[in-house]
Amino acid sequence: MKRVECEILAPAGRAADIAPLLKNGADAVYVGLAGYSARPESSDFSAEEIWEALPSVHEEGKKLFAAINANVPGEKIEELCGLIEELDEKGIDALILSDYGLMNRVSKVVRHAQLHASTLTGVYNHEDVRMLQEMGVSRIILSSDLFVDEIVNLTDKVPDMDYEIVADGGICFNSNRQCLLPHFGQKEGYSVYCQKEYELLKDGTFLGPAKRIGNPPGKIHRTMGIYLGMGIRSFKVEGRTNHLDYILQRVKDMAESKKFYLEHLSEIPGMMHYIRRSNWYEV
Repeated sequence: MKRVECEILAPAGRAADIAPLLKNGADAVYVGLAGYSARPESSDFSAEEIWEALPSVHEEGKKLFAAINANVPGEKIEELCGLIEELDEKGIDALILSDYGLMNRVSKVVRHAQLHASTLTGVYNHEDVRMLQEMGVSRIILSSDLFVDEIVNLTDKVPDMDYEIVADGGICFNSNRQCLLPHFGQKEGYSVYCQKEYELLKDGTFLGPAKRIGNPPGKIHRTMGIYLGMGIRSFKVEGRTNHLDYILQRVKDMAESKKFYLEHLSEIPGMMHYIRRSNWYEV
């Protein structure tokens, strides 16, 4: 049996978004480090902007994470490690990393920040989890390719690891480590080609709408209890490039579900009957 913890993790693409996200139920916020995140730089934060945001986040008793999950060329490693050490000294709560070499290097120098393995790391089995654990990683952000039985297998075999899932937002239809489809910025936001609407044409004649390439966005807040029962600790809302109103509604939905399920823990074992049968929590 273990005590249930539940974190709502929200994205911020602008400094002004952080305060309303925390006010509306986010327990932690993640931002991209400019030049080193897998999103457009227009939605990223400079190291200085992250430092400036930290005091107000910590005053609220909340946490701030920095996503550093882009491919890092060798000539940039030293510069990036210098920025990471400064972020650590300033009190960043966690670093979201996807590069194994960088994780190994950073684990030897950080003193405060936790290391979180990005979903882009591509963790699919318990040997991956144990290896990352030995490297100092304290949280795995699970691949959106995994099914429920595969997640349960991981959390059962390595229960002393924190696990996070993409609970609301884009779900890649293939391996999300190296997507070859174009990603582009627009005035109204950030788009990927797998989420665009397509048409079927023959010799220039419209035949009908085509099936969307990508999967529909994930939205699991109404079934959060099942994922708590599976051992998931953190529920991430995707969307650093989306408008604040869009993100706020999703954070509110997740916070409402968190409140409900933490008040009804005794019901979760019944929800888990066909997945796992155990007394997994303590009140």
